[in-house]
Amino acid sequence: MKLLKLIIALILSINLGFITSLSVNAAPKVVEKVAAVVNNNVILESDVNDMLKTVKASTDPKNLPNDKLLRQQIIDRLVTENLILQKAAKAKITISDDEVTDAIEKIAAENGMSIDELRGKLVTMGVSYSVYRDRIQNDMLIEQTQMNEVKHRINISNKEIEDLAKNIAQQPTNNIDVKISHILISVPENASKQQIDTATNKARDIVNRAQKGENFAKLATSYSNDEFALKGGSMGWNKLNELPTIFEERLIRAPKGSIIGPIRSGVGFHILKVDDSRTEAPKTITVQEVNARHILIKTNVLVNDQTAKQKLTDIRKTITSGTTTFESAAKTYSEDPGSASNGGNLGWNLPERYDTGFKNALTKLKKGEISQPIKSAYGWHLIQLIDTRKVDRTALAKKEQAYRLIFNRKFTEEVQVWIQELKGDAYIKIIGEEKND
Repeated sequence: MKLLKLIIALILSINLGFITSLSVNAAPKVVEKVAAVVNNNVILESDVNDMLKTVKASTDPKNLPNDKLLRQQIIDRLVTENLILQKAAKAKITISDDEVTDAIEKIAAENGMSIDELRGKLVTMGVSYSVYRDRIQNDMLIEQTQMNEVKHRINISNKEIEDLAKNIAQQPTNNIDVKISHILISVPENASKQQIDTATNKARDIVNRAQKGENFAKLATSYSNDEFALKGGSMGWNKLNELPTIFEERLIRAPKGSIIGPIRSGVGFHILKVDDSRTEAPKTITVQEVNARHILIKTNVLVNDQTAKQKLTDIRKTITSGTTTFESAAKTYSEDPGSASNGGNLGWNLPERYDTGFKNALTKLKKGEISQPIKSAYGWHLIQLIDTRKVDRTALAKKEQAYRLIFNRKFTEEVQVWIQELKGDAYIKIIGEEKND
């Protein structure tokens, strides 16, 4: 499974797939045959052919349609990605080299590899590391652009969060994960009756073929109009509650192997296949909180790091010798206005609430122990751990889970609408389309 994940990462990358020469900052190329025009950009035949070879090399042949259908799917994918990259360029969205390196390190780690081992695997697959980095960077750019453009459309009320959190708590057996495959037969904005009728008949025909046992992955790769098409329609595992509402209603009691649809939405007709399902047992979530106090000395043009550190070292000696108390020293010397008057007390908090340097020092302390001077983004500190306690955060965790599920659901729905709008507002010309028609 790890190798499979790596191959998927290499071939289809993080999210929407494979695109190299479509990078917004790509160097000029020698003129060659054009496969499609997207606004002022072009998709080259070499891009299509490269992706065609890659998909065929990484996919079970029984899940692939003929080259004509597969080529159409690849062009549709590249058109969508091109539009999103154009939007990224217009919005001046960028992904830094460090972010790309971090992402690649995570991919390598998830597959039990070092970066050098990943490079070696790429060589055996005939993929250069620089090309691979470009693929990852483009996919991250696409993902970030989608998030930036779509998140402002999403509104989540407190009532929605409360209701779903209550449902999860009261009916834990409804906390279902489903593994599904998906086919979208898209319908353009302001579609004519004939376009809607054509899409309806096409969706019904696919449902009929799937119910008769035809390979669903091959049908998805042949006809689906969403980003999962080249993965045989597979959406992987999802919480039932984070899928679009129109899916959840039909999936909640559907047994494994069910073919569901067509389901009409604002972007077209959806067909689902239930690949598997599982129920997550209810969990009690406890976390450790810490009660701490500190003394802060800030640095400035007059007080450098060495001076601040030495001052706290001297204060620590007066406390440990019994000359003064931590509370008294905090009231006298601490430059944190929020806690100084309270003897430096910060109250009960999760360690994660604090700056990384502060947190790392705090979590190493024993009850009652005072740290050596440590540096954070705010200055230099002495920290004393007063006490720790275990707290049941199940209710809060349910609310956080409910928010994530609702956000993911609405984001999935809105991304499809946004992509439909991008296509509707764009000039898209597929070269040779008239001949195919």
